[in-house]
Amino acid sequence: MSRRSKRTDPKSDKPERGRPVRRQLAPLPEVVFARRPQSAPPLASTGTVEPSNAVPVPKVEGATGPVKRAARIVTGAVAVDDAELERRHLLSRLLDSVTPGAVTRAANSYRKAGFSFPEEQPVQLKLLEHADEAVVCSALEVLTALLDQQPPIMLPVFEQRLKRLEEGAENADTRNRAAELRRVLRT
Repeated sequence: MSRRSKRTDPKSDKPERGRPVRRQLAPLPEVVFARRPQSAPPLASTGTVEPSNAVPVPKVEGATGPVKRAARIVTGAVAVDDAELERRHLLSRLLDSVTPGAVTRAANSYRKAGFSFPEEQPVQLKLLEHADEAVVCSALEVLTALLDQQPPIMLPVFEQRLKRLEEGAENADTRNRAAELRRVLRT
């Protein structure tokens, strides 16, 4: 006998504790294939399905009123071509970029793929981090037009980037546009 199976107190009236009983594994769930009442039968079970224009109506025994139809949710497959998928991927890469170098690389690959930047504030704010000042100037122009139509988003980030451009841009035109847009934001 091992130490664990021996009683520590031989005079004890308590029954000896054995090993704990192992629990059985839970049974796997049953997989049931169901279909809606008025849908076409599955192709695998019948082989082929003959097309018919008539929709069979299920017969309900004992029902006195009209037969209720089951609700259906129909989703159409949206056809997206490869160019649109690539554009979305490159745009998300641009919006997810954090450092100015990553923004520059993402923006250059977006433009190299033949796409033009959307006139939306988040995209144009990211373009303010671009290394090329020509891209930054065009982003400032688009942002000036957008601020006439809608309020600014991410105001602290917007002001910080404009202040950095106002103080550190090489081109005087870029500095002036950034200062002008920053004055517009304050009012």
